Amino acid sequence: MKRNKQHTIKASSWVLTTAIALAAAHTMPAVAQTSASEVSQSKQQSYSFNIAAKPLPQAIADLSAVTGLQVLYTEQATFNRTAPALSGTYTAYDALEYLLAGSGLVMRVTSENSVTIEKQSGDVTTLPAVKISSSLLSSTTEETQSYTIAETNTATKLKLTPRQTPQIINSVTHQMIEDFAAQDMEDVLSLVPGISTGHADDDRRTYTARGYSMAVQYDGLPSTSGIDGGVVAGPDSALIDHTDVLLGAAGLMNGAGQPGGVINMVYKRPTDVFQGSASISAGSWDQQRLVVDLSGPLNESGRLRGRMISVDQSEESFRDFEKERKKVFYAVVEGDLSDSTLVSFSIHNQDIYDNVTDRSGLPADNNGKDLDWSQSTFLAPDWNHWNKYATTYKARLEQQLPANWQLTVQASQLTSEADWLFATLSDFDSVSGDATFSRWAQQNKETSDDYEFFLSGPIRLFERDHEIVIGGNWTERVWARSSGDGTDYETNLYNFDPRTSIPRPEVALIPSKDDQITGQYGSYIAGHFKITDALNAILGSRISWYSYEFGATSRDENAEITPYLGLTYELNNWASAYFSYSDIFNPQSSKGTDGNTLEPELGSNYELGLKGEFYNGKLNASIALFNIIKDNEAEIISSIPPDLTNICGGWCYAPKGETKTKGFDLGLSGQITPEIQIMAGFTQYEKDDNNETVNIAKLSTSYSPKGQNWSIGGNVDSSSKSYTQWGMVQEARTLVGVFGKYQINPQINIALNIHNLLDEEYYANAIDSGYGRQYWGEPRSWSITAHSVW
Repeated sequence: MKRNKQHTIKASSWVLTTAIALAAAHTMPAVAQTSASEVSQSKQQSYSFNIAAKPLPQAIADLSAVTGLQVLYTEQATFNRTAPALSGTYTAYDALEYLLAGSGLVMRVTSENSVTIEKQSGDVTTLPAVKISSSLLSSTTEETQSYTIAETNTATKLKLTPRQTPQIINSVTHQMIEDFAAQDMEDVLSLVPGISTGHADDDRRTYTARGYSMAVQYDGLPSTSGIDGGVVAGPDSALIDHTDVLLGAAGLMNGAGQPGGVINMVYKRPTDVFQGSASISAGSWDQQRLVVDLSGPLNESGRLRGRMISVDQSEESFRDFEKERKKVFYAVVEGDLSDSTLVSFSIHNQDIYDNVTDRSGLPADNNGKDLDWSQSTFLAPDWNHWNKYATTYKARLEQQLPANWQLTVQASQLTSEADWLFATLSDFDSVSGDATFSRWAQQNKETSDDYEFFLSGPIRLFERDHEIVIGGNWTERVWARSSGDGTDYETNLYNFDPRTSIPRPEVALIPSKDDQITGQYGSYIAGHFKITDALNAILGSRISWYSYEFGATSRDENAEITPYLGLTYELNNWASAYFSYSDIFNPQSSKGTDGNTLEPELGSNYELGLKGEFYNGKLNASIALFNIIKDNEAEIISSIPPDLTNICGGWCYAPKGETKTKGFDLGLSGQITPEIQIMAGFTQYEKDDNNETVNIAKLSTSYSPKGQNWSIGGNVDSSSKSYTQWGMVQEARTLVGVFGKYQINPQINIALNIHNLLDEEYYANAIDSGYGRQYWGEPRSWSITAHSVW
C-alpha cells in the first residue's frame, strides 16, 4: 500500500505569489534589435522541412513543431495570408523568412529563441499575441478570441487538427469561459455539446456522454481521480486555458474506462511578456468573487517565466441556510534550461469550506409522487457541512532530441481531503410528516499519483513523412476514510426548522481498517501515417495492467490489449470522411450474490463521420454516427435490499448480456463571420436497455460588431430525460442564458450575465433516481463582473 505525507503550502504559496508578481512587474525584457541575419550567424543549426502550401498560421505551427522556435503574432496580422511550400534544409530563421515572403510581414527577434511577426510598415498592432511553441500540449486559446481550437493531442498524443482527429472533440476555449462567466467545471461542461451534467446530490456532480461516465486528464496526463466533487472537485475555471472533451472510447491513452469519453483540462501557462489582470464579480445570493492573474518573465533574458492566479469566492444559495467559501491558489514556473530543454513546476491549492449543504434532497410522498416543495426548502440541519481541501503538485520536462524528436516526462501528485458531518433523511411518512434522520460523520483522504513519459517525432517511410508516439503512463489512487455514526433522530418535516429540529451530535471517528487502492499502468504506441495524399491512418495499441484492492475484495487484470484504428480521407481541401474503432475494457468493483466482483466490461466503440474546416481552420463542423457494444454491464438486483453487512457489502449486482448504444452527433464551432462566434451541437442516442431516445441540444454564441465597444451573446442547454452514472436520471429541461459586455476603455470592461433567463423550474435529478430524492436546479440568477488588464 502506498502512503503520501500531507503537504502544507499556504505560507510558501504567498511568498511565491509575491516573488512572481514583483519579478514580473520589474523584469520585462527589452526588445532586441538584432537582425535575423545576425542571429542566423550565431545559430547555425539547420532543420529539414517539408511544409506544403497552407494558411500562414498553420505553416508557422509546423515550423515551430520542428524547430522549437517561439513565434508571436496577432490573429489579425496573419488573417487570410497563405505561406508558400517549403522543402529542404534551412535554419529556423531562414525558413521563417521564406514563409513570410510576399506577405507584407517581417519578423523581429525578441529573445534568444523567440521572434515577433509584425507589419512591414512598422505599424505594430498592440493586441495580445498568440504563442506557438514546440510543446505537445494542445494549442493555447487565451488570446485567440475564438470558440474553436487549432490543434489537439487529447485522443492520441499526436498533434492533430479537429478535422484530422477521427473522433468528435469539442473544446471550451478561454473566450467561452469568459463570455459565459463559467466559474467551475460544471459551468464549463454544461457548454459542451453531447455532455449531460447532473447532480447526484447537493455537492456531487455527474458528467456523462452517450450514456456513460467520462475519464479525466490534466494537461494531457491521465488520472484515475475524478472531478465529481465528492472528495475531489474540478479546478476553478480561472486556472484553465481551455478544456478538450473527446467523445467515445479513450482507452489508447487512458486505459480502463467507460466509452463516454475524456475531459482534458489544460491549465494556463506563463507568458513571455508581462501581463496582469484582475476581475471582481457580484451576483445573486450574495455571491462575491475576486480573481487576480499575473504572468511574465522572471529574469532579464526571459528564459525563466512564472504565473500566479488567486481566487477568493463566497456565496449563499437559493436554498435557505446553504453557503460556501472557496479559496484557490495556483503558481507555475517555467524555464528554458537550454535551447532544447523546457521544464515547468506548478502548485495548485483549492479549499472549499464553510460549506453548509444537504445530502438528502426533498422526499416524495408515500406513493412516490412529487410533494412540490418550494425551491428554497432546506430539509437538513444548519450544522451540516461538506468541506474539501486539495493540493496538487505537477512537474513537466520537454527535451528536444536529434532528428526533430522530443521526449516529454510529466508527473502529478494530488492530495485531497473531505470532512463532512450530516443528518440525512432515512425514513419519511408523507401523511403525518414524521421523519427519521441518520446522523453521521466521515473524513476521507484521497491521493492520486500520476506519471507519464512519451517520445514523439517524424519518420520517413516509402517517401512519405509520418509521425510516431511511443510512451507509457502509470496512475495510483489511494482512498482512505475514518467514519462514525451518531444516534438516529426523529422529527417532523412539516414544521422543520434547520436551526433547532435536529441537535448536533458528538461523533467519534474510527479509521477504516483498509484503504481502497486502484492502480493502472500501461504502455502505448501510435502513429499518424500518410498512406496517400488523401488517405491518412492512425494506428495504435496499448497494453495495460490493472489492480484493485479494498478489504477482502481484490482484482487484477494483466496484459490487457486495447487496439485503436482511425482513418481519415480528404474529400477536398475543406472536407474529410473518417472512421474509428477502439476496444472497451472496464474492470468493475460491483459484487454479485457470490460475493465476488463481476467480470470486466468488454466491448467495442465504432464511429463514422464527416468533418469540415472553413476559413483557414477558424470554423469546424462535424457529423458522426456511433455504435457502442458492451458486455457485462452491472445491473442492480432490486429484489435484494441494500445492506452493508450482506455478502455484497450493500447493493448486489448481476451482469447484463450484450447492450448496445447507437446515435449521432452534429457539431459546429468557431467563427461564422468576424463578428460572430459559435459552438453548437445536437446529439441523439438510444441505449437498448433504457428504450428511450435521448436528445441533447447545445448552443453558445456571441456577437461583437466591428468598431464597436460592446458585445452580446447567449447560450441554450436543452435535453430530454437522460441517464447518467450511479443510476441517476436527469429530467428534461431547457435552460437559456444571455450576456452583455461593454469595453469602457482598452484596459477595463464590464459584463452582465443572466443564467436560466426563463426561470425554468426543473430537478437536477429526477424523482426516481439516485437516493429517490429530488434536488431543484438553480433558478434565474445574475452576475456582474468588472475585468481589468494591464
